[in-house]
Amino acid sequence: MEAAKTPEGQQRISLVKLLRRLSDNQRPLDRPNTLVRAAARSYAERQPSGATTFTTNVDPDLDGVWVALNDPEVIDDDARLEIVTWAKEWGDEYDRIVYGGRDRFQALIAKYRDARRPSVADTFRSYLRNVDQIFTSLVAPIYQRETGQTLSREEFDEMMREPIWPLYLGGYAYALHQRAVQVNDYSRTRNAGGIDLGQAVYLRLCDTFVTNDRAQYRALRFLNRFARASNLGAEVLPYGHFRRRLLPFG
Repeated sequence: MEAAKTPEGQQRISLVKLLRRLSDNQRPLDRPNTLVRAAARSYAERQPSGATTFTTNVDPDLDGVWVALNDPEVIDDDARLEIVTWAKEWGDEYDRIVYGGRDRFQALIAKYRDARRPSVADTFRSYLRNVDQIFTSLVAPIYQRETGQTLSREEFDEMMREPIWPLYLGGYAYALHQRAVQVNDYSRTRNAGGIDLGQAVYLRLCDTFVTNDRAQYRALRFLNRFARASNLGAEVLPYGHFRRRLLPFG
């Protein structure tokens, strides 16, 4: 998507061709929301052993991405504009969720101005104390829509052992802190957005995650703890570090 948003046509084509080379003819991983839904279906269909596995890269909605990787010229100016518009709408909706309560949070913080300002860890502890609300208002409805089944509270606790769920939900908690709870440096431009934070689910599915976005790097380093708790975390690297590691092989 980032490559497809490139305004200059030839540069856009060159970037997508580079992605094709880097992918070594492999289909991209499904989108974060798709992977969360796949994890829900997998849990509903689990074997009596309780083992949970799920298949990735089968979302038919991504067929167009595969076509574009093989023929970058199909991403013309109209397609680019559609992608830019979608990304903005998605970012605005995410902003509404994580930034909408900022005034209330800041009023509460100002009321206790002599107390220590809450850290991201404090926000997460508060977030996790409301686990019943997370179950009722968010996870159970997703599960119902995706599987047609009702998720019990006990099943919810078991399903959360799959790191994709804590990683996905943790992205919202992290964004809530950065955009609504944090007193300074809370602007949209200074912090990882919804698309960046949703990619936390990939920490469950890859060995190394490389990013050239410092805000995303900080966020994923923090969220990676959820995957590492199950010994499934990835190595998160800034691009400069990754590049230096490759130079001896150049």
